[in-house]
Amino acid sequence: MKAVNLIVSFVLILLFFFFCSDKEDSNPVSPEPQSEFRWLSTSGNQIVDSDGNQVLLYGVNRSGLEYDKNGNFMTDAEFQYIIKQWQANVIRLPFNQDWVMNDENYNNKLDQVIGWIEQYGAYVILDLQWQDDQVRIPPIPNSEAVDMWKKLAERYKNDPAVLYDIHNEAHDVTIDEWRNRAIEIIEGIRSVHPRSLILVSGLNWASDVREWAANPLPYENIVYSVHCYPWWGGRNAWDQNFGDYADQLPMFVGEFGGYGEHLSWGKELLAYLRQKKLGWTAWSWVDDPHLTGDDRRTPTEFGNLVRQVLIRYANPDLYMNRIVDVKVDYITANRATIIWKTLQKSDSKVFYGLTENYIDSVYAPVFLKAHTIKLTDLIADTIYHFKILSEDELGFVVETSDSTFHTLMP
Repeated sequence: MKAVNLIVSFVLILLFFFFCSDKEDSNPVSPEPQSEFRWLSTSGNQIVDSDGNQVLLYGVNRSGLEYDKNGNFMTDAEFQYIIKQWQANVIRLPFNQDWVMNDENYNNKLDQVIGWIEQYGAYVILDLQWQDDQVRIPPIPNSEAVDMWKKLAERYKNDPAVLYDIHNEAHDVTIDEWRNRAIEIIEGIRSVHPRSLILVSGLNWASDVREWAANPLPYENIVYSVHCYPWWGGRNAWDQNFGDYADQLPMFVGEFGGYGEHLSWGKELLAYLRQKKLGWTAWSWVDDPHLTGDDRRTPTEFGNLVRQVLIRYANPDLYMNRIVDVKVDYITANRATIIWKTLQKSDSKVFYGLTENYIDSVYAPVFLKAHTIKLTDLIADTIYHFKILSEDELGFVVETSDSTFHTLMP
């Protein structure tokens, strides 16, 4: 009998370990959230937290729920990868209006996905991308969108991590048409969620906020959403359509993207947005133009640019570029050599002249960490002003303040 009891006990122990092991593999325990979210609002042209500190949100669009009701290919592990490996602090989440209104299982899926994102410490931008399977992106949302947004605002009114992008891209309408519908939606959201941060797109597929700059909406905590793609132009178009108003309006770039041939355009845009201090979410983790390949892990060429910039922003002390060890050497009556180092491989440019206006410059386009620029044909026994500028391979620019050197007597 004792032998039987021993055998039974042994079998029970084996079954215990088997089922515990199986449970751990099939239902991994979700980690605790890594950060405490603060309510966001606007102050002047900035998005700020509850202490008044500027908050710059950088991340990606994880599209899919606008056309896949079940979100079958979205996983906890995927969002962990985006947030922890790519270092995104916001995910823009396109969705389908018709399914929010008519399918509670779909709303439960939204809850689940938002929970996955939040547990790793990122904000969520709910983006009304499609009206339904047939209309997809309408010129402006239909009247049903007012009740739909009230429904979502009621659902997430106690969640500071959820932000509201009320229409993906306004197009082929007048500003009055879009303004009237935007006001209806904003007032609907605010009737149940007064603290909400609301994004409102510009005209012409969200590329142009000039009409909003001329007559902003009369509400607090409104951010104007901009989209940028290579086929819509470069710096001149950015200045005209939104950049000239970055000191006036709170803005966010909800979409931008491209292909391998658009890397130069992408670097210039990212540098431009950095200069304007605008946050962004790149398009798209799974849709064209893609940030990743079929495995949803390996970045495309454009995706790798986005990933590197996200990591740089998240770890400024480790990866931000700096100019160090500047010295002027080999000074003669008409020559001098400027020497410096950068923490990241960068190009080399020296501006110089008899005043801080720097009428001359020398440029070397090679990306290096050790830099040498020779200045020639200088005037003897003269004080020269100079400054150094270096731009790294990701478009991050660093420069020095004004310095001087004195050429020798002939």
